[in-house]
Amino acid sequence: MPFAIQRFFFLALALGPVSLAGQRFQGYLNAGVNFAQIDGDKLAGFNQPGLTGGLQVNAPLNDRWEVSMEMRYSQGGARRNNNDDPAAPYERIRLSFVEIPFMLRFNEWKFQLGAGASYARLIDFKTIDAFGDDVSSLQDFNANQLVAVLGATVFLRLNPA
Repeated sequence: MPFAIQRFFFLALALGPVSLAGQRFQGYLNAGVNFAQIDGDKLAGFNQPGLTGGLQVNAPLNDRWEVSMEMRYSQGGARRNNNDDPAAPYERIRLSFVEIPFMLRFNEWKFQLGAGASYARLIDFKTIDAFGDDVSSLQDFNANQLVAVLGATVFLRLNPA
């Protein structure tokens, strides 16, 4: 059998299961802001917001349940404010991650509840100490994180009068 025909049959077999009736996928582009806190830095509050955004794919299981996977860029960190402990060694911390969350979601009326897990890989960071010096090279952050995720969403629809 000629090589081109073999490739065609292989491609047809590989793509066959993807086109089964009843399979639906929904794609989303997400963007937002993170308000996160770092434990152990002696800085309080959510004073260092970060950007987050990525692509999400949902697979509805039935009318109420769906599973989803996302790949996103996410920033987190901390920044000193006037109410922080004077002994805090940092002025500012900025962490950048690539995250892959997997979620199981339940939809009811205008609400959505979700639970799952997320793997995050630290791709960049910058740490400024209390004297304003960049001490990033002295830091040893955990490059891999596996976290539990819980979420709730309320869907609002504004009807102009």
